[in-house]
Amino acid sequence: MKVRMKVEGGDKIARKLQMIAEETARTHMREAALAGAEVIRAAAVEKAPEGKTGTLKGDIHKEIKKQTKARVEIHIGPGKDAWYGRLVEEGHKLVRVIGRTQKGRRTYRIKKEIGQVPPHPFLRPAFDEKVDEAQKKAVEELRRRLKL
Repeated sequence: MKVRMKVEGGDKIARKLQMIAEETARTHMREAALAGAEVIRAAAVEKAPEGKTGTLKGDIHKEIKKQTKARVEIHIGPGKDAWYGRLVEEGHKLVRVIGRTQKGRRTYRIKKEIGQVPPHPFLRPAFDEKVDEAQKKAVEELRRRLKL
C-alpha cells in the first residue's frame, strides 16, 4: 500500500525545505512521515485479531525503508515475532505433508491441500480508514517543524 501526499501550499514548504540544510530537511520529512504512519499503525494494532497470545497486536511496527530529501517510504506491518501476520491478513491454504521424495541430494515434500483459512484483514481496513487522518497529521507535523 502506498500513500502519496500532496501538501497544499507545497511551493512554500518546498522553498523552505530547499533553504535549510539537507540533513535537517531529511529529519523534518522523516519525523513528519513517522507521525502520519503512527496513526495507521495504531489503527492496525486496534484492528488486529487478539489470538491466543496477543503477539500479533503487540508486534506491529513502522520502519523507514527509503528516504531522500523530499520523499520517505515507510512500511507498516508485523515484525519478526508476528511473522504470520501476512497469513492472517491474506488467508492461506492448509496443507499436510503426506510423503517425501528424493531427487539427487534434494528432498521434496509431497503435500496435500486439506482446506483454506479465510483472510482476516486488519492492515488494509486500518489503512483505508486512517489514510486521510495520517496525511493531515504528517502535514501538520511538517508545518510545525518548518514554523509555517
